[in-house]
Amino acid sequence: MKDLWQTLKAAQKPILLYGMGAGAEKLLCVCEKKEIGISGVFCSDGFERGKSFFGMPVTRYDEAKEKFGDFTVLVAFGTARDEVLANIARIAAERQTYIPDLPVAGETLFDGDFYEEHRARFEEARALFADARSKEVFDAVIDAKLYGRLEDLERGTSARDEDFDELLHPETYRHAADLGAYDGDSARYLLGKCPDIRKITALEPDDKTYERLKKKTEGLPVEALRLAAWDRDELLTFTRTGNRGAGVGAAGGKTAQVRGVRGDGLFEKTRVDFIKFDVEGAEMRALTGLRETIARDRPEMLVSCYHRPEDLYELPLYLAEKYPFYSFYLRRQKGVPAWDIDLYCVKKQ
Repeated sequence: MKDLWQTLKAAQKPILLYGMGAGAEKLLCVCEKKEIGISGVFCSDGFERGKSFFGMPVTRYDEAKEKFGDFTVLVAFGTARDEVLANIARIAAERQTYIPDLPVAGETLFDGDFYEEHRARFEEARALFADARSKEVFDAVIDAKLYGRLEDLERGTSARDEDFDELLHPETYRHAADLGAYDGDSARYLLGKCPDIRKITALEPDDKTYERLKKKTEGLPVEALRLAAWDRDELLTFTRTGNRGAGVGAAGGKTAQVRGVRGDGLFEKTRVDFIKFDVEGAEMRALTGLRETIARDRPEMLVSCYHRPEDLYELPLYLAEKYPFYSFYLRRQKGVPAWDIDLYCVKKQ
């Protein structure tokens, strides 16, 4: 199977990175391991200002065109902002452009070898989905991860608002658990969607983000806890980034100690109607820690399955084996790369 990395290795044109943040650094490391040469770096207008990146001067796109002529572009950051996506599309109309898929958590790369090794498991997971749209999303995500094409990333996307209304039953929720609550954005969203909700238990392990969570949910029925959803109660080393990339074992940033908790202990005496899992690669750990609660309450669930390459098949297969009372739907919001992949677990009627 000729994946993106093999295509890049065989490329005759210069290859330039678009972007110079942590994603670009990670991408540069992968290219080095894959023996793919990078000729330069450019960024959005107004951000270059004499900067350099690993010894390469950072230029504007128009300057890169003057210097290199025709070249291949590797988008080295993630975004869902309309104006940035429009700019990527504009560049893609002029130059061959790819959006490489790099793991948010861990080091495993979703390349052709990885896919072939786990192809049977991917096919098992695909068969679990309850509608054709889920299968379309699944296929598009795999193509986007393997080949890095913008057109695959645009296939099958939808708005979370639309998906939430179509698939879930928020009018029945009284108590929700928001695992990986960030600054309270998802808790506030739930409060707007669920007319009879009485309480949201929101877990956020990053100390700076936790302070924002408390501030932004003050006066709301939100119990903010600085805890990490885990499969047992133990002290964890947490990477403090102050943003959505923070997590146990995350790369970069300062570290701190945070208490990991088994959800079954946390919700032992209270019913939970809805659980959101967005815990930066610890989804399987968090799910395992809630196995008794899920079996008892059968809550509807929204599970992120894009932080690790294995998530796309491991999480649906695990849930289907343990909880046959769910139907499974896969949806993805627009953006690059193939992030914000949501697994909806809905009780069978």
